Amino acid sequence: MSLDLSTFDRPEHRGCLTARDITRHADLYQLAYLCTDNRALVAHLLHEACDLMAAAQTLSRYFLTDGWDGTCPARSDTPWPTGLTETQRLGVLTLASTCAHNAALFVQEAQHRRIRRAGSGWDPITNPFTD
Repeated sequence: MSLDLSTFDRPEHRGCLTARDITRHADLYQLAYLCTDNRALVAHLLHEACDLMAAAQTLSRYFLTDGWDGTCPARSDTPWPTGLTETQRLGVLTLASTCAHNAALFVQEAQHRRIRRAGSGWDPITNPFTD
């Protein structure tokens, strides 16, 4: 089985970002889209975090359901029953943890940006609906 991780080629996927990287990303977004308030920016940051967490969940599930059994005597660097080598499994796990780390930084940056309420009533960003 071949594994193509090239679809995760955005900077948010490739490496662990720092808080400064996320702040710079947010400032560039605000400048590029001329956001006069932080509402659009916070929505963008939360959307990125959501996408990154979905990617992390998919990759983690892929890693866990690979089918490798550590007690199997046929273990080697050859492809395992579903086709992932040890190097590919490490790449999947690293990518999943990077996505989760970067998602947490996007959420933290969204929490640091102040938002004024658009008006009275329900607001999905400042007052989310919870069950």
